[in-house]
Amino acid sequence: MRGIKSVLIASTLITLAACGGGGGGGSNNPPPAPPATNAAPVVNAGADATAALPNATVALTGSATDDGPASSLTYQWSASPATVTFSADKAAATNATFTAAGTYTLTLTVSDGTLTNSDALAVTVSDAPPAALVWPAADDGSEFHGWAKVNAADVGMDQNKLNDAAAAAQAVPSGVNAGSGMVVRHGQLVHLWGDIDQRLEMKSVTKSMGGILLGLALDANKIALTGKGVDYMPTFGTPPTTNAAQAQLITISQLATHTSGFEKPDKQANGETASIIKFDPGTRWAYSDAGLNWLADVLTTIYQEDLSAVAQREVWSKLGVNPGGVAADVVWRTNAQRPATRPGSTLQYRELASGILANTNAMARVGLLFLRQGKWKDQQILSEAFVTQVHTPLPENASLPVEPDLPGHLFPNAQTDYGVLWWTNKSHTMANVPTDTFWAWGLGEELIVVIPSLDLVIVRNGGQSATNPAGRVWNDGDWDGDVRVLEPFLNPIVAGTTP
Repeated sequence: MRGIKSVLIASTLITLAACGGGGGGGSNNPPPAPPATNAAPVVNAGADATAALPNATVALTGSATDDGPASSLTYQWSASPATVTFSADKAAATNATFTAAGTYTLTLTVSDGTLTNSDALAVTVSDAPPAALVWPAADDGSEFHGWAKVNAADVGMDQNKLNDAAAAAQAVPSGVNAGSGMVVRHGQLVHLWGDIDQRLEMKSVTKSMGGILLGLALDANKIALTGKGVDYMPTFGTPPTTNAAQAQLITISQLATHTSGFEKPDKQANGETASIIKFDPGTRWAYSDAGLNWLADVLTTIYQEDLSAVAQREVWSKLGVNPGGVAADVVWRTNAQRPATRPGSTLQYRELASGILANTNAMARVGLLFLRQGKWKDQQILSEAFVTQVHTPLPENASLPVEPDLPGHLFPNAQTDYGVLWWTNKSHTMANVPTDTFWAWGLGEELIVVIPSLDLVIVRNGGQSATNPAGRVWNDGDWDGDVRVLEPFLNPIVAGTTP
């Protein structure tokens, strides 16, 4: 029994050792590793970027690292605002395209199948730089007189609509000069009809073209709209002597906005001015040629120089017109209503009511000067403030009654829509024409029309038709300030222009 017991004890010890019950070991395998922990990918969307319209595309080179195999990663680009187009929104490298200016946040999100992580960058998109301004060259006597000619479709215009407008402009009775016209967009000649080099009298467009000299005087602090006529010209408003008291009250702005109180015609008696003041200054709106001629007298007194010479030196020559002689594009005729000189002086006086003769080439250049806020190439001929003033009706005139110069001459909305020597469409009387439109306008539809929102200048001149006994019609001699007569001419051009 003792021998059997010894054998059993030895067998038991061997068995326990084989089962790992003791220290020491009987195997070379290491213990298994503890369970692994997964980390989210580390994402880099890239550096902030900038772009400019119209070709605003940014190349993105995002990246990510992970503790797992790279093949297991998925990518997703997103944007805020969401108006961004990605060429491959599920790739680390892609292109982002923008159609509007602004600041955008682009986010790259990466997933390893279990965890995700993100990184973002900012892209600042700026508006397209302004197109280089186009200006006509000096009038060289060629077919287009220095203007660059372009096709209507190339500047977003409809040629058929332009043809319709030209037809409306030339719809005059037989024997009447149908005149000429030009349509200019972005500083380039788009359409023309007639002889744009033929000089015709501008009638009341003279008020606006000649009124440039008021702007020059204002810019040079030679005069102020709030100043009174007598401040600059002691004899202002007289004769007749009956005007003396009221003449002391009339301001330059009232002369330039038809609220001075002078009757419309500029009359003479015994070789002297005899136009009377009909009502107290600033109490009514009444179209007045006499008031504008008094303004011309004030300006001549200030400059002590022929206004025609000032205009030639300071304006026409800079606009590239008026080579001189019979080829001149602009001429200021000798006075027809007032004496050309005054007793004891050789100083030449001019009239602002009428009297400038010009061709459409010169008129279009004046329109472009005002469209470009008084700038011509590298010169600021007129201040932006004056250009803004001419198409800003004065608030003190808005509530004035309108005094028609003749029965039926109603001048609708004149007190709210007439600026300083220029007409405007502020009240939207022409419903299909932009409200920022302003224009110079004379008898027989002599026109310089400026539409800033469409970058347009439209001009037209022609001979005047006889008064139509059936009522006011295009081009007739019964001018009444009703802007609706212009709609058949302007509406097709506006309708045919892409903003």
